[in-house]
Amino acid sequence: MPGKPAPLSRRELVPALVGRVAEALAGEPGAVLVLTAQAGAGKTHTLRAVAEELAGTVRTASGSTSTVLHPYAVLATLLDIEVPDSPSPELDAVLLARIDELTAGSPLVLVVDDAQLVDAASLAFLEQVAAASADLPIALLLGRRPTPERAQLTRLLARTGTVEIPLGPLDAMDLDVVVHEHTGRWPGPRLRDALLASDTPLQAITTLQDLVRDGQASGADVLELTAPMSPPIGVAERIGSRLTGLDGPPRELARALAVVGAATALPDLAGLMAVPAVSLVEPAQVLLDADLVTFTDDERLAFAHDSYREAVYDAIPAALRRLLHAAWAGRTSTVDRPQHLIAADAPVAETLAAVRDSAASLADVPAVQADALGASAAAWTGASASAELAAVRARALARSGQLRRAEEVARTALASATDPAVITELMRVRIFSLTTRGDIDGVLELIEATLALPVPDRTRQVLTEHRRYVGLLGGTGPVSLEPFAVDPREVTLNGLLAELLRCFLTGYPGAALEYAWDASRRQGSEGVDPNEGASADAWPPVVELQHNGPDAAAGALVEMIRLSEERGHGWISVTHQFSSAAIALAGGRLDDACAQFDAGLEQAAASEFGWVSQAVGTRALIDVQRGDNSAAAARLDAWDAAPGPLQLGIPQPARARIALLEAQRRYPAAAQLARTTWQQARGQNLRTWLVNVAPGLCRVAVRAADAALLAAIADGLAEVPQPLAPASVPAYALASALIGPTADLAATALRAAQDAAVIGDRTLELAALEEAAVATATWGDRDEARELARRTLELAESCGASGTAARIAGRLRAAGLRLGATAGRRRPQTGWDSLTPTEQLVADLVATGLNGPEIGRRLHVSPRTVQTHVSHALGKLGLTNRVELAAAMTTRAR
Repeated sequence: MPGKPAPLSRRELVPALVGRVAEALAGEPGAVLVLTAQAGAGKTHTLRAVAEELAGTVRTASGSTSTVLHPYAVLATLLDIEVPDSPSPELDAVLLARIDELTAGSPLVLVVDDAQLVDAASLAFLEQVAAASADLPIALLLGRRPTPERAQLTRLLARTGTVEIPLGPLDAMDLDVVVHEHTGRWPGPRLRDALLASDTPLQAITTLQDLVRDGQASGADVLELTAPMSPPIGVAERIGSRLTGLDGPPRELARALAVVGAATALPDLAGLMAVPAVSLVEPAQVLLDADLVTFTDDERLAFAHDSYREAVYDAIPAALRRLLHAAWAGRTSTVDRPQHLIAADAPVAETLAAVRDSAASLADVPAVQADALGASAAAWTGASASAELAAVRARALARSGQLRRAEEVARTALASATDPAVITELMRVRIFSLTTRGDIDGVLELIEATLALPVPDRTRQVLTEHRRYVGLLGGTGPVSLEPFAVDPREVTLNGLLAELLRCFLTGYPGAALEYAWDASRRQGSEGVDPNEGASADAWPPVVELQHNGPDAAAGALVEMIRLSEERGHGWISVTHQFSSAAIALAGGRLDDACAQFDAGLEQAAASEFGWVSQAVGTRALIDVQRGDNSAAAARLDAWDAAPGPLQLGIPQPARARIALLEAQRRYPAAAQLARTTWQQARGQNLRTWLVNVAPGLCRVAVRAADAALLAAIADGLAEVPQPLAPASVPAYALASALIGPTADLAATALRAAQDAAVIGDRTLELAALEEAAVATATWGDRDEARELARRTLELAESCGASGTAARIAGRLRAAGLRLGATAGRRRPQTGWDSLTPTEQLVADLVATGLNGPEIGRRLHVSPRTVQTHVSHALGKLGLTNRVELAAAMTTRAR
């Protein structure tokens, strides 16, 4: 059933869904199945039937009008956990730990009905679960109506591996089953034909119920019409006719329940109706007998179907509806009160006060806060507070990763805003959203328009310096070689970030590092606007990696993760994920780097984060290093088909394409692209990056015999400021030696390898050892060359760089070196020895009883990355779950 298959019959659909879920749990693609249909089409019945047939742990829950604004309400039911009234950001870790617990010993299936009414916090978490389904024995089965549209559901439907399944109409055999399920009898031909005229199963069921109740269909074994049936009418009309037959307390109870809009305890309904609870016993029984309502498992009264509630609600006279809503507004929760006050047509001041209270109570769950404010937007449109509340909503949308929608809300609100403080906040939301999405043209246009207004001097300086920062971030032109300010302490935090990037890019990472730590210290300090310099905590590990190497960068990353969590800057975790991946790559842990880049790219897609060019390019480069050229080509072709902005102007996807062409032995093409890429980056003054890539591009030039490329690289390196950063010294020395190869090349390369090893850069160490081995094989002692070859190939294999190892072996053979037993020992594909060091460590921690979030905190990686390592370990060891892994680790340790 790839993509969106044709509708199956109802009797075919249930076994098909059961089979598809079983395949997903066994590791096949398609672990997220979405059943889409209009109201009354039979989604709930189908999901219930599938859940009853599934093996393993199956948990079910449903969205509703009563849950849509209550954070994590559906997850609390789904995972059977308590959620505090004011959820903290740490709750996600608790939920992930619960998922770990539930999947530790058996597969887990989460079945969610009416997903279009699930609260945004639960939907956002289900997105994480969907991503984790690639590495956990877990499947999602969702039922939804096409409307209302929800951002998280839209992303779920768009993700690779999600299968959307439409529900088809009832056929004759399906209808026979429905009639038998509800009456214990099979329909006769006249009854079957009459019911087949129904548009939906719900319409057929309500028609059947009325026919049986009115004596128009009867029979002991076969249910048949006793008289011709009038043309079919809709569900609403049938429910309306049932209500017409009711009067007094039963009708009052149905109306009260419809206004409340959710399953409700009888004492609460009695309070709304101002009657003793016991007086509702008989009215409730009348509604039960009329098949209008039912009792939930926790003994609350609920309509048998949402369509029944809608029909009852629509039949209530408007004046009575307003009275009931007003009465319930005084009894309901803070988050629900605004909707009832709006429906009651309450005074604007009272409604706005309730809206503010509701928004404040949801401040720690911005996705739900945004939904709550959106639901009440009609009430405050045109009011004096409309722009103020729009600013709160826009900020909540931005914080929850709905950046495009945040920018739209803020832009619309600006048209009517008059308060300078509110205008400033709306502009900041727009600038933040556009910047984070990578819409550089949009940001620069917005800043120019704002600067044309009579804004305060401080605001003008902040915007001017943010324009400079964004220009550098997006690589809009050559990076200035002159400082932006004589004294960086005189600029705003945005200005300091701009100077940081200028120094970092032009070859002064030492100065950039000083500014990076200073910017992080200034973030949120007294006198600094909390919304200024929001990305300050992203840069210290990035700059440390280029100045002092991966070991120093790892320590900086730990500190920045701690600070960003304290400051509530959750969006920045994407950049930290990418930094962690880059550190792992430099440290020679290619498998770890892949897991972290993949997790970061998933997170970036979910949060509309636009700065992924370096992650995409580096991930493709790792594919080449691991020998998976087809994966690299697919990744780069996808990027070329829909390219995003180049972060900092760095052409990392082009760098990966050069490596791919080299791996495909298309040396002239690789050298030609290398010349173009080098000159473009040189023209942008990207000198730090040029030093990093110089050894690899020199190798391409040597293999292509391209003297012009070597000369261009030499000219570019001559422009790099001296003295070099410690992390740049080995790369610069290696590239310089390759440009003018002499008898000293092997010695220079070995010194570069030693220097790289000191700072923990195993990737650069491997590149240097490769050149030392090839140079020695070409011009030096063969025995020494064989020893270097063994050492180099073993390092390549220990890093997981089988593609690099193949290249090295090919170059050594071309130099006339017979490898034989000197070749490196390839890591096994299965068994304990196949585990990478990180997979071994994660398995050890699993055996101690730690869950995914706890392991993630211990290793300073995301729980999603931990899940990937666990999945890889299970696959290599032939195990199926964490319980088996823990037991195997314990047994092995004895």
